[in-house]
Amino acid sequence: MKPYIRGGILEYFADTACQFGVDANALLAEADVAPEVLTLPGVFLPYENYLRLMHLAAERTGAEHFGLLMARSSNAETLGTIGITMTQAKTVSAAWETLDHFYSIHDTYGQARLQRFPHSSIISYSLPRIDLPGSRQVFDVAAGIIINIMRRLCGPKFRAELASFPYSQPDDLSPYVDLPCERLGFGASGVEVEVAARWMEQTLQGTDDDLRLALDGYLTAQGGGPKSIGRQVEDMIRRLLPTGDCSLPRVAATLATTPRTLQSRLEDENCSFRDILENVRREIATFHLRRGDMQLTQLAMVLGYSELSAFSRSFRSWYGDSPRAWARRAQWQQTHESTMRMNT
Repeated sequence: MKPYIRGGILEYFADTACQFGVDANALLAEADVAPEVLTLPGVFLPYENYLRLMHLAAERTGAEHFGLLMARSSNAETLGTIGITMTQAKTVSAAWETLDHFYSIHDTYGQARLQRFPHSSIISYSLPRIDLPGSRQVFDVAAGIIINIMRRLCGPKFRAELASFPYSQPDDLSPYVDLPCERLGFGASGVEVEVAARWMEQTLQGTDDDLRLALDGYLTAQGGGPKSIGRQVEDMIRRLLPTGDCSLPRVAATLATTPRTLQSRLEDENCSFRDILENVRREIATFHLRRGDMQLTQLAMVLGYSELSAFSRSFRSWYGDSPRAWARRAQWQQTHESTMRMNT
């Protein structure tokens, strides 16, 4: 199966490209990444397209450190489901153990790992190959996310003992000045951030709800006000679907409420958990079927179905056709419309 990564990794891609006066949409088109990946939560993109996009971004902007810049604003939210579950841990170490356990939900190509030693821990990110175009930028993004999450978990005084990168030392080290670490290293086998035991043993303060707000701000709408309960439930569904456990009780627990209370609040907004779940599944399913970028078995898993047949039954109930037949028709229509535009 093709390796994939959650589209949320590109949350700050367009803003970073714009800093250099580069058209983000042109880069997306050249890398064959759908623009909707930046705006449609819950979708995935092939890892090879992610690598290609990051390589093109560094090339067009002239910034080898594009990945470091893009990662400056990233945090636990960038990791979707994992970010939410990390916030519910008791200690910093337990939060990273959560990531170690669940990371494959977010990324099926790279490997995130936590190694614990008597006096320190190493949080790492590795790829099967480190020599592919775009891999340097991808590693820089991973390093930035690791360090930003540690800052959020431990506070602004956090400093890593060592941050190592799997490439040769660049001539210009100024892009690394903002990284809160005592030493830099290069030529490692992957990204490795060494953290002293005192930071990893730190207890996460505040209630689950307070901590989620501090880390992610996912209960706040773009306009600054609180999101409706329906929007909050939709956000959680998009993040929890790939885990295979996107039930009403699971979403309610994540939102620090009870299933009965959540149902009642949804009814007050004239919606239901099931309707929201089905709408999200339809949206993600049709996006990937139109793109033709994901095998049906993978798509069923991303949508939280235990098996392909269950997804197929749901899809037939939505559109009266099988996913495969619907995809063929949608892709033919897109090709036809594109040809017609070219001929006019």
